[in-house]
Order: sequence, then structure tokens, then C-alpha cells
Amino acid sequence: MTDRKTRAPRARPNSRPAGVRASAPGSDDAIVAKFAPRGRECAFANTRLLGRVITGFYDDALEPAGVRASQLALLWAIAACEPVEMGRIGEVTATDQTTVSRTVDKLRRAGLVGVETADDRRVRWLRLTSRGRRTFARAMPYWEAAQRDLDRWLSLATLQALAKQARRLPRDAV
Repeated sequence: MTDRKTRAPRARPNSRPAGVRASAPGSDDAIVAKFAPRGRECAFANTRLLGRVITGFYDDALEPAGVRASQLALLWAIAACEPVEMGRIGEVTATDQTTVSRTVDKLRRAGLVGVETADDRRVRWLRLTSRGRRTFARAMPYWEAAQRDLDRWLSLATLQALAKQARRLPRDAV
């Protein structure tokens, strides 16, 4: 299992970037007025919005298969690597351990994922159950249709290129 404590901490911005002075009392309103119209420029806000819209799009498409987009993504990662240690799934999907554990627990309770404890009881191995494989297979036609529909709206090639760049970006470089 990955020991998150030994990992280098993410770079944090200084409390005040170089050359930036603290705002004087009374100037807050001027700063708010200056930046309020610029919210649509924010990379963070835009990627969060895009994530929510695309998640909703896939959740709607996958509803007949009885699986949410986030669950399918985790089933997919497990299927591609199985048997796979839970910590490794977090690395593969760039998902924090708490979120992985919570989602795996939901999938386990639904009978879609089997969890086996290794000799070292801290290590848990994951694999799809037969029901998980059926659910995954049942979801694929809906996923393919969603992919085609989404590609008409937003280029999948562009999204793949952005994801490839994101995977190469060290987490502590930002």
C-alpha cells in the first residue's frame, strides 16, 4: 500500500505572491469589482464545471445499466489491472485513498467487487465478481453511445490529450 506520509507535500502558493501587497482597508470593494467579471477565466472553476457536466451526462446515459460513471470508471480500472491492490487503484486513477475506499465499499456491498485480504492484513486485493463483470458488460453499449454523443459536443481527442498532459504533471509541481 502506498504510504502517503512519505510523499512530498504539494507545493502551496506563498501566502502572498511576490510583488503583491496586502489590500488596504476600503479597497476590497475595488478588488472585488475588478475581478468579479473574470470568474470565467479560472481554470479551476472551468474544469470543475466541465467535470460536473460530463459526470451528469454519463450518469444519465449509464442509468439503464444500474451504474454511475464514477463506479464504472473504478470497475474499469479494476478490470484492467486485476487482481489489483487497493492502493494501486488510487495511483492508477489519481484518486485519494479515502474516495477509493468509499467507492470500493459501495461496489463490494452491491456485489460488484470482491475484496481479499492478503497475509499482510493491511493489503487488500480487488477483482470484479461475476456480477461486476455482467454489470460492466451491460454498461458498455450505453458508454459507447455516450462517447459518440459527447464527441459531437466536445472533442474526445482533445480531452484525451489534456488527460495525457495531466498524467505527466507531478502533483507537487502546481
